[in-house]
Amino acid sequence: MTIGYEEINGCLHVDGVSLKKIAQDYGTPTYVYSAANIKSQYDAIAGAMKRAFPEDAKQPKLCYACKANSNVAILSYLRSLGAALEIVSEGELKRGLKAGFNANDIVSTGVGKTDSEITSCLKVGIHQFNIESIPELENINKIAGEIGIGATVVFRLNPSVSGGGHHKISTGRTRDKFGISEESLYEAYQMASDMEHVTPVGISMHIGSQVFTVESFKTAFEKLPAIVKNLRDSGHSVTRLDIGGGFPIVYKDEDLLDLDRYAEWVRDIILPLDVEIIMEPGRYLVGNAGVLLTRVAYVKETSTRDFLVIDAAMNDLIRPTLYEAYHGIEAVENRDAPKKTYDVVGPICETGDTFSTDRDLTQMARGDLAIIQSTGAYGYCMASNYNTRGLPAEIFVMDDKAHEIKPRQSVEDIINTDIVPDFLK
Repeated sequence: MTIGYEEINGCLHVDGVSLKKIAQDYGTPTYVYSAANIKSQYDAIAGAMKRAFPEDAKQPKLCYACKANSNVAILSYLRSLGAALEIVSEGELKRGLKAGFNANDIVSTGVGKTDSEITSCLKVGIHQFNIESIPELENINKIAGEIGIGATVVFRLNPSVSGGGHHKISTGRTRDKFGISEESLYEAYQMASDMEHVTPVGISMHIGSQVFTVESFKTAFEKLPAIVKNLRDSGHSVTRLDIGGGFPIVYKDEDLLDLDRYAEWVRDIILPLDVEIIMEPGRYLVGNAGVLLTRVAYVKETSTRDFLVIDAAMNDLIRPTLYEAYHGIEAVENRDAPKKTYDVVGPICETGDTFSTDRDLTQMARGDLAIIQSTGAYGYCMASNYNTRGLPAEIFVMDDKAHEIKPRQSVEDIINTDIVPDFLK
């Protein structure tokens, strides 16, 4: 069973707290996160790097990719463990600062940085911008000059290496929108060196998410030494390499990445380049820590199949619809009941509002509780108000105590943001 989750007296618990009690106190659907699981994942990455690196070597800066789960409480907890931060928007910058991150521990990525985002990042003094295109470089130089604050930049290389568990989350192929080619990188580095308001310091690279094949990282890493040498031979300073993230989690029966082998390749290929090493784990740190707690609304039996209709919907968790993603589903109680085959669906008026088909689950009835597993990443942060449904509550559990870190959104909260012009009243 996932770290942080265990069965006690026939009922599932998270970090010592009954999920039944959480449902009673906070309702459903509700996202629940295990602090113990997050810490275990963070320690796994940090530990692998410490085992691989010489004692006198500087450890990589672990910048949590907060798009995976951006609740300020989650960010604060990861900061307390030693994480830095990777952001992709001005909103995430503000969340990170509110969570107590030092601006110099924040890295800004993304292909479409807005003028406002760039200005805000410059004013607080972030660690670096990961540049995705020459027009972006020119814009950052322009804005930096206008406000009189220099920008530190690295260039995102598109290594033409496929990586990712689904084509929509692969980012390192030539066809993808991310990064620039090796040829363009040399041009961009020279342009930046000639600019007054930016300082180029290195290269970044991220090939995708849910990268199970550890050799994909090695293939990408092996492109970097020659590029660094070419840049240095041309008189450029290269002091940082951001090697991205992409570490997978278990959704069904996937083989996890061999972190020790990965760390050894970082040591053998990247460390000799004498650079600051930056990593960007996201999903890996929080994905398996979270579940979506839900209640059975109806059991609909037909001549061809049986439907388990739950109160969670695709607006609460979009991954199955968007990525055809698999998520484990389990009963919270009566876990030894006979098995039955269900289609697990939500209440939204879309056939796509389906979490699983032909799934063998514990036989359940109206009012029973269930969890949808591995929803700590790209769950709540991708939720919407479709069908005018309020967003779920979020609960963080640590040391036998549940903490509400986001209250449930009411329908009134949603409707009250609508503005009716006077002429329609």
